Amino acid sequence: MKWPELKFVVILLLALTLVTVPASACSAERTFSSISVSPNQEFKVTVNVANYGAAGQVLEKLPAGFTLVSSTLPERAVTVNDGNEVSFLLMTETSFSYTLKAPETTGTYKIVGLLRDINKTESTILPADCSITVSNNVPPPEDDDDDSGGGGGGGGGGGGGASAEPQSNVAAKELSKKSVNSGERVRFEFPQGATCIRYVEFDAKKTMGKVTTIVEMLKEQSKLVSSLPEGTIYKNVNIWVGSGGIANSNNIANAVVGFRVEKNWLKNCGADNTSVTLWNYNNKAWSKLETKVVGGDDTYVFFESKTPGFGPFTIVVPSKSTELKPSKETDTTTPTTEKNVSNPAADEEKPSGKSSIPGFESAVAIGVIGAVYRILRRR
Repeated sequence: MKWPELKFVVILLLALTLVTVPASACSAERTFSSISVSPNQEFKVTVNVANYGAAGQVLEKLPAGFTLVSSTLPERAVTVNDGNEVSFLLMTETSFSYTLKAPETTGTYKIVGLLRDINKTESTILPADCSITVSNNVPPPEDDDDDSGGGGGGGGGGGGGASAEPQSNVAAKELSKKSVNSGERVRFEFPQGATCIRYVEFDAKKTMGKVTTIVEMLKEQSKLVSSLPEGTIYKNVNIWVGSGGIANSNNIANAVVGFRVEKNWLKNCGADNTSVTLWNYNNKAWSKLETKVVGGDDTYVFFESKTPGFGPFTIVVPSKSTELKPSKETDTTTPTTEKNVSNPAADEEKPSGKSSIPGFESAVAIGVIGAVYRILRRR
C-alpha cells in the first residue's frame, strides 16, 4: 500500500474511533427474480438494505445444492464460508443483487439471512419465510408486452401501469396483471413480497381489458409530494393502476389496499395495531384512510384500507417520545417440500454469524476494512 493510501486509512480509523455511531434500526428485504425455477437454472436475488451506518454486513445462508454464481458487489466484498454461507460487505450500498444456480433436486427451499450494522446489531432479512421452488413444471415467463385490447367489447384496454416516480427513489417494485371486466370484483395480488403491499382490489364499472398494477416501495419520501403526515413513517409506497388515469370514480368503486407491517417495528415504536393508518396523497393533500386489521402471522400484522384512488401512499403511526430500538427477532420458520420429494434445505437455519468476515468484532476494526475496501474499489 502506498503512503497516501496508508494515510487515508489512518485518518478514517481515527474518525471512526472518535465519533460515536448512533443506534439505528437496520433493515433488509429480499426479493427473487422468480419464485419458481427449473433444476440448474440461474436466477437473481436482490437485497435492499437501510440504516446500517458507515458499514454493514449481509450474511445469507443458502440451501444445500445452491451455488453462488456472481454478485453486483466487488469480488473483494464477497466471501463464501463453508460452502453455503455467503458474506457481503457493504459500505454505501442501499441495494445489491447476486445470482444463484439452482440444484438438480426439485423441492421448495428457503434462504435465510441477517443484516449486521456497524454497531453489530442484527436484523433478520425479510420476508422471514423466503422460499424458492425448484420444479420440472415451471411455467413460461409472463409476456411483458402490454395488452391494450382484449376483455370483450365496450371499453378500450387499460394498458400497462405508468409510474411518475423517479426510479432512483424506488427501492423495490412488483407488478400484477389482470383482465378488468365490467361488473366484476378485480384483485391484483403481489405474492413475491417485494414491497409491503399485499393486494389491490376494486369493483370494475367498465371493461378495461388487461390492466397492469405496479406497487413501488420507496427509499425516501415520494418526489411527487411536498410533505408527509405527522407521525412515525413505516413505509412510503406508490400504487399505479393502469395508465392514463383510468382508476377513477367513473371506472372503479369500493377500492381497497391490503398491506402488512412488521410486528417488531410496531413494538419498537411503542404502537399497537389500532394506531396504524394508511394515508393517500391526492389533489396536493394527504387524506387519512379508514384502516382495519384483517389478520397476521408470526412476523407481520395484515391491514386493509379503503381508498378513493391511487398514487402516493404512506403508512404512519403516531410519534412516540421513546427512542426506537433495533429489532432482534430471529427466524424460526422451517421450509416446506413438494410431495414425495426430499428437501436438502429442511435443516437450514438462520446464519449464526460465527463465520463472519474479519471486521465485525468491533466498530473500529470494520472502519479499517471499510477504508481498504473503498481504496480497492477505486483501483
